[in-house]
Amino acid sequence: MALAATTMLGGGETLIGVARYVRDRKDESAEFALVVADSWQGRGIGSRLLAKLIEAARRRGVKRLYGDILAMNRPMLALATKLGFKLGRHEDATITRALLDLR
Repeated sequence: MALAATTMLGGGETLIGVARYVRDRKDESAEFALVVADSWQGRGIGSRLLAKLIEAARRRGVKRLYGDILAMNRPMLALATKLGFKLGRHEDATITRALLDLR
């Protein structure tokens, strides 16, 4: 599942953000990812995309969303926390694991 945010720039449509998840084959979990173009960050686009992705995952029976976030990416860690993700350790100390129970 992927959701895209676009805008019209210079007479054409430009992709400015994408949120997606990929279901695990072995269970009802899915890994998520989010990217917003640098010049569009801090405008609520990532927040809206991730919130919509969570809704879509829940409707499609996903039980858990998880993702790995760079530990130094404070804005993304704050967004994940705001949306209810629990932050935990990862085997790589430069990474934080975000987990959201959708049940």
